[in-house]
Amino acid sequence: MPTQDRAAAEWRELALLWAARRCGALDALATTAGTADTVADEADIDPQSAERLVAALEAQGFLAHVDGEYEPTNRLLGFLTKTDLRSIGRLPAELDAFDRWVALPETLAGADPPEPADALRNELGRERAADTARVRSEVTTAVHAAPDGDRVVVLGDGGGSRAVEFADRGWSVTLYDTPERIDAVEPLLSRESVELQAGDPTDAALPPCDLVVGIGVLQRYDAADARNIVAVASDAAPAAVFIDAFQGVTDAAALADIDRLAAGRGGAHDAAAVRSWLADGYGDVHIEAVPSSPYSAAVGRGVE
Repeated sequence: MPTQDRAAAEWRELALLWAARRCGALDALATTAGTADTVADEADIDPQSAERLVAALEAQGFLAHVDGEYEPTNRLLGFLTKTDLRSIGRLPAELDAFDRWVALPETLAGADPPEPADALRNELGRERAADTARVRSEVTTAVHAAPDGDRVVVLGDGGGSRAVEFADRGWSVTLYDTPERIDAVEPLLSRESVELQAGDPTDAALPPCDLVVGIGVLQRYDAADARNIVAVASDAAPAAVFIDAFQGVTDAAALADIDRLAAGRGGAHDAAAVRSWLADGYGDVHIEAVPSSPYSAAVGRGVE
């Protein structure tokens, strides 16, 4: 079963996981270590400290004490296997983000941000774990921009949940993203009625369609490239909806912007700027809230 959205992890829990990963205890527990003593040996940490660390991980539900040894629970599953995006869940990507925030002072001073192992798959796993109500609400909001449409190109969309939702509603769907992202989601979507197409979203020749929908794609790029993505959408379709974090719309966008700053790429773009990009290709432009989603929808309809 797909891992569903959980409430955002409390910062101490993320700090606990970060410390356990940083010192090697998490890898030890995920592979061969079954006791605090073996964790201490394999991670080369103080035995009493290892015992307290393991006890805290058990208390947070990451470990279970079975027959005298600790075993990883389902909460730790996303750290154990990356084969199926559905099994990763939210926590590994949240821990990657925490890692980048810890390094933010150095990043602000010009150092390269950390790039945790499996960062892309963790990010896609988090997106695949999006709550069903959120996915349906975002798709419904997009459909309102082209109520009579039947062909959609979806840009971004992480694990492809929105693309699948469109297909389930009878739309002909193309999921377009960078080659590495398409390669990662292909096994997951091989039995779905979703066409996969790899390329550069900032310089694409999208197939003609009734609607282009971007899910969190604009914040992955700087302003110039994000504007190009909007232009590409307006060339392909008479309606476009970009569901994303926009500065000046919600307070959460400011923190989303720092997430991108910590990652060393992209940002939460100003709502007025996004409106102006859409206005280059569409006559009816507005930004609206999306129920059950942390994002807003920038909508463009009617080619001038």
